[in-house]
Parts: sequence; structure tokens; C-alpha cells
Amino acid sequence: MKYLIIIFLFTFYACKENPDRVEEMSANNGKNYVKKYFKNNSKSKMEVYDKNTNKLLIVTEFDKETITKIVEFYPNLKKKLIATLLKKPNFFGVKNYSENGKKESEGSLLYNYKKSSLSPVSYWLFYNKQTGEIDSIGHYFSDGDTSVLVDVERIDNKNKKMTKIKYFEAKPKDTLSDSITWEVKRIR
Repeated sequence: MKYLIIIFLFTFYACKENPDRVEEMSANNGKNYVKKYFKNNSKSKMEVYDKNTNKLLIVTEFDKETITKIVEFYPNLKKKLIATLLKKPNFFGVKNYSENGKKESEGSLLYNYKKSSLSPVSYWLFYNKQTGEIDSIGHYFSDGDTSVLVDVERIDNKNKKMTKIKYFEAKPKDTLSDSITWEVKRIR
């Protein structure tokens, strides 16, 4: 009887999952593989690799199941996007880069946990590919599910003026006690 208890306890502890571990799995119909890193049974980091090339595509960092940082990579392993959590649970600051490493744009994103997608919101700065200077400012509207570029202000450094191009108009349609329904109308 004593030996049965010892065998049972040994089996129980041997089968118990390691709280600090790495789990690997296939994703995207086998095109990618994912490594999930756990510390104290809480996901701390996730890496996504291309299965054919073994190149790192995305690194996502977590703090208690909340995403804190997302980094996407080009095939040459230069950074494509860096998104850092600014306000929990889903408001991120982001910088986008070209393959040669120059900054293309920066702004804010909302992360939709249900859809696993990022949506641009608020004002964005867009940089000139040749000079690296800001050449336009974009304003995004988002209701949490849909995001549209409402308008763009083009900066003319030679003439020291700005030109505004409006694409959409967003107006509140119905306002309830805890939510707003928006009407988004295409202008251009």
C-alpha cells in the first residue's frame, strides 16, 4: 500500500506541467510554427516562425495574458512594426519601418482581442521615403471594429503650407447611455 501511494505521487508530480516551459505548435494551416513561452504558468512571450525558411515573423510579449509589445519582421529580419502598450488593455503606440530600416509612419492602434487584429486610430505621422521628414498627417476614425482614414494633411515644406484632403466624414448617429452608433460617409 505504501508503495502504491509513492508510485501514485511520483506519477502525479511527473505528469504535472512545468510552470516554466516552451510549447510549440503549428499554425496557419501548417505554414507557420509558434513557440509559446510560459513563466509560472502564465504566457510571457510568443514567437511565430515561417515553417519553410525558419525565419522569425512576429514576437508578442505578454504580462498576465495582456499583450504588452508586438514586433513584426521582414524576411531580412529587420523590424517592420513595433507596437508597445500605452494603456491597458488594448491601446498601443506603433512605429512602422521600411525594409531598409527607415521609419515610414507612427501613430496609435487599438488591438481587438476577439479578432486578433490591430486598427489604426487617431492621428498618424507619415514620413517621406527619401528625406525621412514628416510629409503628411493622417487622421483615423475607429469604432473598435472598423478603422478608416478620415483625412490627410499634406505638408508642403517649400511653400510652408498644408493641404487637407478629406475622404470620410464620421458623425454620431444614435447615442445610448453606454454606446454610440456612428455614421461614416465617404466623401472622396
